Amino acid sequence: MPPALGDLAVTDALDCLWPLLEARCPIVTAHGVAGWPAGVHERLLSLGILVRGEDAQRVLCPECQEHCEEIIACVTPGAAVAFYIPCPHVLRARVPPETRWQWQVNFDTLVAILALTLGLTGRPRELMPHRLWCLGRSEWRGTRRDVLLARGLSWDDVAGVRRAIVRTHRPIVFVPRDKPGRDCWSGRLPPVLALAQVATLNEEGLDVDRREIVAAIEEAEAGATDQIAVISEEHLKRMIRQQVKAEGKTALTDDIFVQAYRQCGSVRRAAAFLSQQSGQAVTKDQVQRALKRAGGAAAVLDTRNSHSVQRAVASQRRDK
Repeated sequence: MPPALGDLAVTDALDCLWPLLEARCPIVTAHGVAGWPAGVHERLLSLGILVRGEDAQRVLCPECQEHCEEIIACVTPGAAVAFYIPCPHVLRARVPPETRWQWQVNFDTLVAILALTLGLTGRPRELMPHRLWCLGRSEWRGTRRDVLLARGLSWDDVAGVRRAIVRTHRPIVFVPRDKPGRDCWSGRLPPVLALAQVATLNEEGLDVDRREIVAAIEEAEAGATDQIAVISEEHLKRMIRQQVKAEGKTALTDDIFVQAYRQCGSVRRAAAFLSQQSGQAVTKDQVQRALKRAGGAAAVLDTRNSHSVQRAVASQRRDK
């Protein structure tokens, strides 16, 4: 009989969940579950975060525990099917049915639990299969912002996930455990929070430390303010070249739009400048929407220091 919840350390189940969520294939085998603390597997099943998956086709040898082999099905004299794997120690090791069991993460349930726990508005939706979800929206200092859950921000195929993140409205991003490095982003960094640092499990279910979340967002926002200081025209051109190369000519971040507006002095000239530098059609509406997300043109211009006002790009005509 599994232990009562009161006998289970409240973070044990989540300590086992976070690395599973960071894995490319979020599936745990019967052998993996056997190494978890008592009661963790049952707890995650009861929450609906883990569900039974397909039976494994390869298993760790149940006899010697030294090698993994592909399972061979054999028909016994009684016409029943038995499973075996080859083993150098016993020649043929029988595989009990429960040895093949596997469990996978139920992302729909996990996302719904997170959205409810965080008190978000709107309906959660998947933005990229098994990689990125919009959990809902939250009010942050009078502004509505998208709250996201992302996996694999340190993987080598992160570009598509990054593009989807920067398209959302002033995102706040949660990751299971591993926060990406600065080189993950080609523009302004959104707040990225590790659930492993703010989430716990109690008798009622998942809980979050809201003070930790607020502190993490404020720290990230303060860093982002420093990053968005006005830069030179040549630096901006380098940023555009780097981003176009990184993003496959499909996306520019709000930071690029804002910096172009600061350099050029108008929405029209900023759009023309970005079109010329990026090799793609950038419209005035795109620049305008980015300015709106940044708090408006006045707010953007007010953040400049008096010594950092740059002349408009000489190659662009003035608005008429």
